[in-house]
Amino acid sequence: MPAHAGAGRVLTGVYWATFALVAAMVAIPVVALVYGSFRTSAPGLPGEWTLRNYAGLASGGVLSSMLTTLVIGLFTSVISIVTGAAIALILHRTDFRYTRIVMPLIGLTFYFPSFILAMAWIIVGAPGGIYNTIVDDMLGMPWLRADIYTAIGIVFVMVLHQVPFVYLTMRGPIIGMDPIYEEAASAAGAKPHHVLLRVTLPLLGYSLISSFILTFVMTIEQFAIPALLGIPGQVTVLATQLYLLVRFSPTDYGLAAAIGVALSLITGAAIWAQRRVTTAGRLTTVTGKAGRMRDLPLGRWRWAANLLCFGFVFLGLVMPMVILLYTSVLKWFTVNPLEGIYTLRNYAFIWESGSTMGSFTNTLIVSGAGAAIGVGLGLLCCYFTLRLRPAGHRTLDFLASLPFGVPGVVLGLGLLWAYAYLPVPLYGTLALMVIAFVTRFLPYATETIGGQMVQIDRSLEEAAWVNGATRLQGVSRILLPLVSPSLQGAYFLLFMAFFREISSAILIYSVNTSVISISIWSFFEQANWGLASALAVVATVIIFVAMALILRLAPTARRG
Repeated sequence: MPAHAGAGRVLTGVYWATFALVAAMVAIPVVALVYGSFRTSAPGLPGEWTLRNYAGLASGGVLSSMLTTLVIGLFTSVISIVTGAAIALILHRTDFRYTRIVMPLIGLTFYFPSFILAMAWIIVGAPGGIYNTIVDDMLGMPWLRADIYTAIGIVFVMVLHQVPFVYLTMRGPIIGMDPIYEEAASAAGAKPHHVLLRVTLPLLGYSLISSFILTFVMTIEQFAIPALLGIPGQVTVLATQLYLLVRFSPTDYGLAAAIGVALSLITGAAIWAQRRVTTAGRLTTVTGKAGRMRDLPLGRWRWAANLLCFGFVFLGLVMPMVILLYTSVLKWFTVNPLEGIYTLRNYAFIWESGSTMGSFTNTLIVSGAGAAIGVGLGLLCCYFTLRLRPAGHRTLDFLASLPFGVPGVVLGLGLLWAYAYLPVPLYGTLALMVIAFVTRFLPYATETIGGQMVQIDRSLEEAAWVNGATRLQGVSRILLPLVSPSLQGAYFLLFMAFFREISSAILIYSVNTSVISISIWSFFEQANWGLASALAVVATVIIFVAMALILRLAPTARRG
């Protein structure tokens, strides 16, 4: 009994420490952001209380940005859902011949950083980019010119970025759906396309709605794509307006904080709606009956399926990588590869530049150590909310999932406000970067680890307790070995997320804490496409290698 009592006290202490840490990580930037939204001054400076910032939300500029944000979000989400679900159905419900080729390529596309994708398409579609130079100067067809610096350009690149997410969220429900319903419709004489439209899609309705809402949230909180494409074209969304108010004169930190609060409320409401859909609108589509529906024949639509799948992979992965590789080895940018002067000086500069190598070191420290901290904290949250369930565990679960509804750039602004006042010397340090990244991506860890933990029967631990083991021994000897695959998957997922994150870092980095994503951003802002492309290629290769390790070392990650 004393051993059991001692273990219980230890777990109770760890629980309250975890609760306090998560609450502080989430509450501090949120409270600081709300505080800043009522102030007239910049963070750390004396000022007065005011409601002017919230009155500013009704100004024409902010309302226009809000409308633009919602319109871009809706169009992007609709197109992404249609395209991503169509690809998932083609790969897993038809006799498509190249599933084994397309499926891993879409996985690679999923891990392609958004700001690097936007960079590649700027090189292609900017007024002086590759496409316009070809159709205008070379082909003499100025009427075919296009401009990526428009709302349509933003939607286009965002769709390329979001379709893999939709595919991965719809893949599981499509594969796991029991074929009995489709078999019944086929036996009744329904044609294949009628089965798809009247049976399969309705059964997937709630999954489609849930995926649509999540895509909408990820779209309206997106910072890099709207910033790189929208700022030059004067297409402003809420996330970029917040950034402009903080980074460029005349600054208005109070209005930026109010915009951050408004954007968080929109994303939070969308997350709440998604949770309601997933909990209140479940359909039984997986039963105990074994079997698989015969693949639907594509027939005369095979060309369209091939065009959609391979066309997306080309636009979302192959062409951007080829463009970045090409640009990275040019001494001076030219559209005609026959006229180019090729060099490796951009890659040599990466290794010779102390600041660039410093950003690599900072990134590895933040990603490596931060991912370990995030996994450890996520494991504790999952254990207490799913297994032990002490008093207040529902609040802990809510706090751990709350950052998913807070856009990264908003979180960064909240931390900027917080650590300008708190008597903790964290501003301008890598520790603050780690705090920002762990807070933002903690839901990734809890969802990954919790997804496997709920599948482990409690009787396994109870059997150990009956044989004299304490709760701590049951956790270390039974639970941890069983959830180790999800721990590996969560670590690599967080590592990659930290490695490519830019939105929550853009407002809190300093010269000494710059990471790779910030270095790439800075080179591109300086119109140094060669260096930006070379660094982007190196970063992307590292991300793809990390993804390969996920698939090799963490079986749970293969479920996508």
